[in-house]
Amino acid sequence: MCGIAGAFAYGEAAAPDLELIRAMTETLVHRGPDDAGYHVCDPVALGHRRLSIIDLNGGHQPMANEDERVWLVCNGELYNFRELRLELEAHGHAFRSRSDTEVIVHAYEQWGDDCVLRFNGMFAFALWDANQRRLLLARDHFGVKPLYYTTSGHTLLFASEVKALLASGRVAAEIDPAALELFLHYRFVPSPHTLLRGVQRLAPGHRVICDQRGLRGERYWAPVPQPDCGLSEAQYVASLRQRLSRAVERQLVSDVPVGAFLSGGVDSSAITALMARRGSRVRTFCVGFAGDEPLSELGAAREVAAWLGTEHHEVTLSAREFAEALPACIRHLEEPTTTTSIVPLFVLARLAATQVKVVLTGQGADEPFGGYHRYLGERYGVWYRRLPACLRQLLVTPLVERLPGQERLKRAVRSLGNADDATRFLALYALLPAPMMARLWGEPSRLSPAQLLAPIERWRAGVRALDPLSQLMYIDARLSLADDLLLYGDKMTMAWSLEARVPFLDLDLMQVAESVPAALKLKGMVRKYIHKQAVMAWLPEHIVRRRKLGFGVPTARWFRAELRDYVRDTLLAPNAAWRAYFALDGVEAILQAHAVGEENYERQILALLTLELFCRQFVRRGPHD
Repeated sequence: MCGIAGAFAYGEAAAPDLELIRAMTETLVHRGPDDAGYHVCDPVALGHRRLSIIDLNGGHQPMANEDERVWLVCNGELYNFRELRLELEAHGHAFRSRSDTEVIVHAYEQWGDDCVLRFNGMFAFALWDANQRRLLLARDHFGVKPLYYTTSGHTLLFASEVKALLASGRVAAEIDPAALELFLHYRFVPSPHTLLRGVQRLAPGHRVICDQRGLRGERYWAPVPQPDCGLSEAQYVASLRQRLSRAVERQLVSDVPVGAFLSGGVDSSAITALMARRGSRVRTFCVGFAGDEPLSELGAAREVAAWLGTEHHEVTLSAREFAEALPACIRHLEEPTTTTSIVPLFVLARLAATQVKVVLTGQGADEPFGGYHRYLGERYGVWYRRLPACLRQLLVTPLVERLPGQERLKRAVRSLGNADDATRFLALYALLPAPMMARLWGEPSRLSPAQLLAPIERWRAGVRALDPLSQLMYIDARLSLADDLLLYGDKMTMAWSLEARVPFLDLDLMQVAESVPAALKLKGMVRKYIHKQAVMAWLPEHIVRRRKLGFGVPTARWFRAELRDYVRDTLLAPNAAWRAYFALDGVEAILQAHAVGEENYERQILALLTLELFCRQFVRRGPHD
C-alpha cells in the first residue's frame, strides 16, 4: 500500500525533473510514511511513497527488472502473487525479492499489457517500458485503489491523489460544471470525471497507454456474468464458502499486524469469523454514536467480538467531533460527498492505526449479493408499473411526496415508474427530485439526457442481455461501489497510513457471486439470501439474520439540532464558495425543509457542506464557463 506519482513527456515537451516528482510525492507521505524512492530518466519521472506491508526490507520502489529497462511504481497488493511467481519462475524469470511488486515487473515482461488480466488484487500502477518508450497506467478490476491523471501541454501527470497533481503547479484548480451536475444526479462524481476540470480518474478495470503519439485508454476487463441455473442452491453455497475462505486466507498475507473492522453485521462478522478460525486472536475495531443507540453498531459488534473472542476496540463520535473532523475528511477525500459515514470511518481508521497496519473489511458484499433496499424495488417494481399510469401519477406519487422525511421511499416511487432501465437506475441515484434540482441549479440542465446516462451506459453496454436486477447489481459493483464507497474507504484509511483490504472483491469469489441467479440473491423479501446461507456455517443464525444497519450516522438529527448553527454559518456566509454555482433560494429551501422536518435532507446538506469545504481547500479560481 503506497502512494505513487509521476510524469511522462511525450511529443516536444521538456523532460520532467526530480524537483517536480519530489514536490508531487511529498503530498503523499500519509500514504507511505516508511520509505521514498524516485526514478528520473528522460522522458519519464516516477515517484513512490511506501507503506511497508510485504517484504519490509526488499520491496523498495521504483522497482526495475534485471537490465533496468522496465520500471514500476505500484500502490496496492497482489493476493495471488505467490502462484504467479511460481509460474513466472517456470518461464525462467529470476526474482531478487519476496515482494508482490516484483511479480508485476516480470509478469509484464512475460505477458505484456495483458498481465493485468492475471492479477487478483487491488492495485494502481505505472510501468515505464524504456525499450518501447511507453508508459502503462492500470487500475484494478473493481477500483479499490485510485489513480488520477491529467495532461499539461504534452506532459502526462499521474498520481494516487489529486493533491499530488496540484503540487506539480501545472493544474488549474477549477470546478468542472458538467462534473458538478453529474455529482447532483449521482451523489458522487462518476469516473472518469473528477470535480476539477481536466483531471480524470482512471475507471475500474481500465488502463491508459501513453507513448510519443499521445494517450489512449481502454477497458481491459469486461466480464459478463453467466448465471448457471443448472447448479443447485447447495452447490452455490459450497462454492461461495470455499472461495470466501480462500479470499480471506489470501488477504491475511502480511509481514505486519492485521486487524478487522467489525460492525456486527453479517459481512464484517463473517470476515472476522474466518480470521479467528486461523487460531490467532483478532484485533477488531468499531465506531458508534453516544446517545444514538438505534443507529449505533457498538452493541452488535460487542456481541460478535465476545462470541469470537477478539481483542475489541471501539470509539464513539459526537456531533461536535463530526463537524471538527469534516474539513480533514474532505482534504483527504478530495471531492464533495453525500455519504455521511466518511467521518465515522475516518475516526475508526485513526483508532485502528494505533494497533495495526492492515485491516480487513466487509465492504463489497451488498452489490453482488443484493443487499440494498433498491434491489427489492427493482425486483418487484414491475408490478408497480402495471398499475395504470393515471393512478400512479394522480394518487400514488402525490401521496408519497407528502409524507414527511421518507426520502428513500420517495426516490423509489420516482424511479420505479420509468420503463426504461437506464433512466430508472439514474433516478435511484438522484440526490434531489427534478423540481428541487432545477431550483438549486437555477437554470436548465447543461447536460443532455445521453450525457447524464453515460456513466450508467458505459457499464451496462455489455450486460443488456441480463435481467434488469442483475444489470443494476453489475453496474453498482463498478460505479457507485468504486466511485463512492471504495474511494472514501481508501482515502479515509490511508489518511492514517492504514491499508484496508476487501475480501469480498476477490476475483475468484466475485466470479461465482455474479453468476448466482437473481432469484437466489433475493428470495421473497430476504436480501442476500444465498450469501447468508453461505456464512451460516461460521456465524449464529440470529447474527446472520440481524437487520442491516448500514453504518447509519445521526446526521439528520444533528443538522436539525446540535449542528444547525454550524450548517447555517457555513452555508449562508456571504462569501460562501457554493454561491458561484447554486441559487441561494434553492439552498435556503433545502435547509428550511430539513429544519422543520418536512424532508430528510441530510445527504443534500452534507453535499453542500462538503462542496463548500472542497472549494475552500482546493479551488483557486471561480467557474470558467
